[in-house]
Amino acid sequence: MNKIISSLFILCSSFLLTTGQITVNNQDMPIVGNIYTKSTAASVGSIDYTLTGANHFWDFSSLVPVSQTADTFVTVMQTPAFYYPSFVLSANQALKQPNINLGLFQMTNVYNFLNNSTSAYNLVGYAAQLNGIPLPLKYDNPDRYYKFPLNYGNIDSSNSQANLNVPGFGYFNEVKKRKNTVDGWGTLVTPYGTFQVLRVKSVIYQKDSLHLDTIPINFPAVVRNITEYKWIAKNQGIPLLEIVETSLGIMPAFTTTITYKDSLRNLGINEKPITISENKINIYPNPAKDKFSIDFKLISPAEIEIGIYDITGSKIKEIIQPYGEKGNYKISIDLNEAKITKGVYFIKFKNGKNISVTKLIVI
Repeated sequence: MNKIISSLFILCSSFLLTTGQITVNNQDMPIVGNIYTKSTAASVGSIDYTLTGANHFWDFSSLVPVSQTADTFVTVMQTPAFYYPSFVLSANQALKQPNINLGLFQMTNVYNFLNNSTSAYNLVGYAAQLNGIPLPLKYDNPDRYYKFPLNYGNIDSSNSQANLNVPGFGYFNEVKKRKNTVDGWGTLVTPYGTFQVLRVKSVIYQKDSLHLDTIPINFPAVVRNITEYKWIAKNQGIPLLEIVETSLGIMPAFTTTITYKDSLRNLGINEKPITISENKINIYPNPAKDKFSIDFKLISPAEIEIGIYDITGSKIKEIIQPYGEKGNYKISIDLNEAKITKGVYFIKFKNGKNISVTKLIVI
């Protein structure tokens, strides 16, 4: 009897998972006020995530989260008031981004500004405060994430450009070209669940040019080639899975990020994932060549654990060190001594019950 019930369950599941392709529209995009939990995985293992097609089955159930974040979408009026003039008429959503530490320059109140309409879901532009100075960067034409309705076989493209000129500081220009292809539909399985999805592949060319008035040097333009793979379902807001490859110029991909929608999880026993800024951690230089340092602050005595992992999740080096007093500390790691070669690595920093994971690029 148990075998019969099991067989019936498998047959029913197979039928439900092959009921046909879905159509995605603007009602399936992020909703203002909602909080979406995302997990980051270090690797997809041996899975070939480029494979796709009609009625495809993608099994990513083996993904292991190393950190989590929460995306909260707000209205433009909930962002700093000095961003209103640039975006209040062109965007209806904003997404807070992490602050950026550039050494001499600090970027705070960083936001992506988006517009969700019945025809498309667009990135309108960005904004941040650079050492307290508000700098809105709005595209002449929006960067189109999705054109609606989204169906298998759809192809669309967009060309965007933004310029920013700050007297006494410098000039910045960004050119972006995007081509989107809905190249698959079928069933996606992740640790979050099983869903009917569309797969969208986006190929992006981006060129950034910068000139600083205070430095008499013409910086070379930075060309980035980006490929995004997104698995999108009905009523989920954000992609259920997103894999992004990035390369500079004609070089092969030097960084790949893997994020997926997830439930709130404990990443280890009584461990709470936190951001670098909350844990007073600063990793520099990044990218690193010969060595890198970790600055951190302890508000009470603690034992610090630092683990360095390669892209497959294998531990390369571990440092465990007790500190008997609160204060500011610095740990420097010699890459040659640690036998760490060029590539992408993950630094796991554990302070008592708190844990954070960040990416390190070695060049």
